[in-house]
Amino acid sequence: MKAMRKFAPTGGVVLPVNKAARPVRGALRTLLGNQGSVRRPIAFLVLAASVSCLISPEFHGLPNIRVLLTNSSFLVVLAAGEALVILVGGIDLGVESVLAASGMFVASLFVLHSVPSGLSMLITLALGAAVGALAGLMVSKVRVPSFIVTLGTYWGFRGIALLFNGGNYISPDAVHPVRPFGFAWIAGNLGRFPVLVIVTLLVVVAGQILLSFTPLGTRIKATGSSEEAARAVGVRTAWIKILVFALSGFCAALAGIMITAWQNSIYPLTGEGYSLQAIAGVILGGIPFSGGRGSLAGAAVGALVIGVINDVIVLIGLPAHYEYIFVAVVLVLAGLQTRGGPFVK
Repeated sequence: MKAMRKFAPTGGVVLPVNKAARPVRGALRTLLGNQGSVRRPIAFLVLAASVSCLISPEFHGLPNIRVLLTNSSFLVVLAAGEALVILVGGIDLGVESVLAASGMFVASLFVLHSVPSGLSMLITLALGAAVGALAGLMVSKVRVPSFIVTLGTYWGFRGIALLFNGGNYISPDAVHPVRPFGFAWIAGNLGRFPVLVIVTLLVVVAGQILLSFTPLGTRIKATGSSEEAARAVGVRTAWIKILVFALSGFCAALAGIMITAWQNSIYPLTGEGYSLQAIAGVILGGIPFSGGRGSLAGAAVGALVIGVINDVIVLIGLPAHYEYIFVAVVLVLAGLQTRGGPFVK
């Protein structure tokens, strides 16, 4: 017997509705959760890891997992800050340039100017947050679109990174006698665990606690869902935007310190492509560009998916530019589950 079909009018056009598809959608929704659920990026991660294991047997080995998590830590920290900005309906294109400039700045303070490592790190983190706050001020008070403001941040801080040390890299041997980074412990291990991974985990956990268990997290999501409605119930949406941009700048500066310690040097062009990869990770994590829903943990998992793609490309010996193709395909698929249409709705 043929499957029964029902026709319903929609704006004068008669469209078929197949009841047989409803149980499938219901099962997928039960498995993957609602839009913005962390289950969806986890499903992408499991799929990416499973395919990677089939393609490269070395993928699931403990040494490679350690390398994967360490190499992905910088992108995950960037994605954590980016997620907060996108949750309020904004975008931060400048995170990779702030990362590079922060790395050059902390290395310059410590190596070239002999500033103590702890003070160098604190100044760098404070400046990263200040840069983000200034961008948030331009967006919320001056009403300049976040795309334009952070595009300016992108180009401006790329130029600032190039100004440090005459556009040359900075490493401990840039001076004589050699002055090893005082913050190199960040690239070390605590027992068996890489400190970079521990720092990244702390950032993600702290960010998720902020979103899920504090009034501030509720206000951030409310601002993204409907800024006018949030303002009507007393939420100071302008200050919320300034805060999330400041946190994004802080995360970018932290990632800059981390990558400087890991490389034991820093280049003005370090982190090229990280801004778009961080945004891709956030979208893979289930946070739509309209903001208002999703989780920071999901964004972190989405960034890790991109890390898996990058890792398996290295393992099988493909040229690095294939990364962009694979990330583009996964990103389009991820976009289907954030568009609010019938896909697993």
